[in-house]
Amino acid sequence: MIKKTEEHEINRDGKRLLRDALEPLGWVVNDVQEDYGIDSNIQVFDGKAPTGSWFHVQLKSSASSEYSSDRAFISQKLFIDHAQHYALEMRQPVLIVHVDTLSKKVYWYAPQLDVQLAATLKKTKADSVTVRVPTDQLLPETAPDLLEALEKIYLARASREVTSASAQFFAEVLEHFPDQAALYSGFQEKAHSLKLRKVASLFAERKFNEAKPLAETVLADPDSTVEIKFWAQIELQAIDYGQILHAGMPQIELYKAILAHTRRLQKLTSSGPKHLKFYSLIARHAAELQLMGHENFSFFMAMRQHLEHHGSPMMILGMYARRSELTRRIVSKYNRCVRLARYAANYPDRWMLGRALTNIVTAIGPYLVTLRSEGNIETERAFSGSALQVCKLAVWIGNEAGDPDAIGQAILSALSTTQSKDSDAYHWATSTAQTLRDPKNRSEILVVIERAVKRWKGEEVAGDYRGNTLWQVAQNIATALGIDLTNENDPLVKGLRIAVKDDSPEEILANCEHILVSLGATGPTARRIRQLFNVSTAGSKVVHCTLHDYHFEAKNQGTAYDEFKRAHCDSCPDKKPRAKDWRYDGEVRRTFEARHSEFVKRLAGTPSGFRFTNED
Repeated sequence: MIKKTEEHEINRDGKRLLRDALEPLGWVVNDVQEDYGIDSNIQVFDGKAPTGSWFHVQLKSSASSEYSSDRAFISQKLFIDHAQHYALEMRQPVLIVHVDTLSKKVYWYAPQLDVQLAATLKKTKADSVTVRVPTDQLLPETAPDLLEALEKIYLARASREVTSASAQFFAEVLEHFPDQAALYSGFQEKAHSLKLRKVASLFAERKFNEAKPLAETVLADPDSTVEIKFWAQIELQAIDYGQILHAGMPQIELYKAILAHTRRLQKLTSSGPKHLKFYSLIARHAAELQLMGHENFSFFMAMRQHLEHHGSPMMILGMYARRSELTRRIVSKYNRCVRLARYAANYPDRWMLGRALTNIVTAIGPYLVTLRSEGNIETERAFSGSALQVCKLAVWIGNEAGDPDAIGQAILSALSTTQSKDSDAYHWATSTAQTLRDPKNRSEILVVIERAVKRWKGEEVAGDYRGNTLWQVAQNIATALGIDLTNENDPLVKGLRIAVKDDSPEEILANCEHILVSLGATGPTARRIRQLFNVSTAGSKVVHCTLHDYHFEAKNQGTAYDEFKRAHCDSCPDKKPRAKDWRYDGEVRRTFEARHSEFVKRLAGTPSGFRFTNED
């Protein structure tokens, strides 16, 4: 008596479940009797009419599917010759369909779109390879995604054919196509798109000097469409931002550059398309808001410096007045941005406006920092709540348009409105990230959220740009005062550099309990810096030994100590280093300065301890 094997039963169940998943869609499943590694051909119908789309299926049925620990994928083993045939050799679309006969679930995977598989096949000498079948690619639920994957496979295969053909043969073939002008335009647009992909790749590698000219060629090409030029301008904005940031230029230059780019976007899209024109309008208003917010933040830093260190009352009053006017303008501009957001919600062609709206939220960030720092909690909550609503609108548009990048940007911009895990913005960001369908995208966003939390705690995050924090504070104060710090040859800039570098003598004082560092000569530039920035460390410095009464003065404390150490400390038998955990801050600093106050005044020869000179 002939008995059916278990494997035969599983394969029969798999075929039945495949038909159950696809035939209700109107698709036709044709079993293949003899073909290399192919079990079925699927023809896609729209109702009763064929669409012209079809694909091959290699069916893998199992009653013991190997799920990953998080059940995000199923491990599927393929013989190496089959895998090479599917991924590299076949000119028609082919899908691996894995059927879990126990759960009655049907999953699909496109080997021709798996870049990692292609790379593995080119170098492996193994007899088999294991691929990952995503469990979120479930049939029939993700049939639209499957059709989108088919389009990508057609394009990928066509691209390989084009690149493998000689230029002469390719040109001769194109002569047989009608509407040569449209064909030329289409190829030009695709070529420019590939260039912009290359620009994005170079930018991710921080190769700004290579990325920028490539983007500029796309922007300058008369054959480029407005849409292509628009994205080239977006890439240039990101490149300029990266260059300014890593050059250590004043933060105000970042926001000036963003505003300049948004104005170029408006000029570029002045005649449409309408959705890009609207995007540019939102982006410009957001850039203006961001610039105002940073100016307000700069005044806040300058005021705090003068208030905390008993600075000039007249300067403080002037800054109060200027901040009051800025606040009025910020509120007015933000309300304008919110009105644009409301209009975007009902705009018929809103599919990419989600990305533009995130600029509004990022722009209000600096203003929220000042509100939070000054204890204006209720006002800060009102603005933060409003900004979060804009983020939610951006996500709604992103979901509607199928734009995961817009959703990701909205999640990240929401984090710029808070510095606490105990906030609506944080809870919304994390819960929204969990809803992202793409596992890779979801994982990347969750990592970014985790990095943001570390920054809130003051922890260093790998990959972050680390500038000189004190110099950035000085740059922000200079912005409030209208002072240009870009000229490194300016005596004021040189003096301010010294003041920032010599902000604390902790590193020197830690070497010995008998060492003291005091202010030396305070010339005209140092006095001007003291008046403007309320910082007294721009002049020369004197290193002392309070035990042996040794002294040495130089323009900065590093040079002064190096010479002092060589002349006295290196051969001193009384050297007494401080404890490794000793820090020159807070009460320790105040006690130290009080104890040596009379010593410094006596050596300076003045009641204040400052020795003023007529020359720097």
